Amino acid sequence: MTEKEFTKAYLRTTTKKNPKIKYEIEKELVLKSFFKEKEYTHFLDNAFAEYNLEPDSLEEVLNRYINSSLSLYQEAQPINVNRIVPIIKPQEYLDEVKMMTKVNAANEYLIYERYNEELIIVFAEDTDLNIRYFSKDEFLKLNIQKDTLLDFSIKNLTDSLPEIERHGDNITYMITAGGDYEASLILMDNIWTKDNFPVNGDFVIGIPNRDLLLVTGSNETTEINRLKEVLRNSYETGNHQVSPHLFIRKGDRFAKYK
Repeated sequence: MTEKEFTKAYLRTTTKKNPKIKYEIEKELVLKSFFKEKEYTHFLDNAFAEYNLEPDSLEEVLNRYINSSLSLYQEAQPINVNRIVPIIKPQEYLDEVKMMTKVNAANEYLIYERYNEELIIVFAEDTDLNIRYFSKDEFLKLNIQKDTLLDFSIKNLTDSLPEIERHGDNITYMITAGGDYEASLILMDNIWTKDNFPVNGDFVIGIPNRDLLLVTGSNETTEINRLKEVLRNSYETGNHQVSPHLFIRKGDRFAKYK
C-alpha cells in the first residue's frame, strides 16, 4: 500500500469501529478527529512503518493502533502509580504534542524532563491497552513529588520488564527487553557495567527506535562508523523513532557522540 492507500484504509476501519467520532483526512498519514467539541490529530507514521515491515499484518496493525487511540475519547481513569514508566523520546516530540492536542505548551499535556540535548524523558502509564500519557492536572492529583518521579518510574520499569538479554559478540551488542522499552534502558544505571557489556572503551549506544538498543565501545572506530549507517537506516525505515545519532556515556548519563 502507498501512504495514501494506507491512510484511506485506516480511515475506513476507524470510522466503522467508532461511528460516533467524526474523522477526516488532513493529508497522507494524518487524520483529524472531532468528538465532544474537541479536535484531535492522529499521526499514522508509526502504524504505516510497522505495516511496511510486515505487509501481511495490515488488519492486525490497524486494529491495534485504532484500539490504542480510543483512550483519547474515554473518561480519564485514575492513574495507577505503580505503572508509571519513563519513556525516551526525541526533543521534537514536544512539537508533535502541540500539534496533536492544540495546546500552546507541551507541559500542559505531558509530564516530562530533559535528558540531554537530543532526548527527553516522558512519563506515562503502561496500561493493558496502550501507553497512556497524562497531563499536568492529572499528575498533581497523585501526590507524588516531581523530583522523585524519575527514580520512582525507573523502579516500576525494572519491576515490570521481562529479562534483559544481550546478543552479539565482544564488539557490538544488541539488547532486548520485551520490545517496548529498550530505549528506556539507558536510564537504568545499575546495568551499565563492563561485566554486563565488556566493550572496548566507554559505552557508545544507538537507539534509533524505541525497541532497538545497540552498544559498542568508544575505541571501536571502524565499528562506530558502521553503526552510524545502521542507525540511519533503522531510524528512517522503523517505527517509534528516537534518534539517528550515537550517544556516549559520561558519568551517569549518555551525551550525544561527536
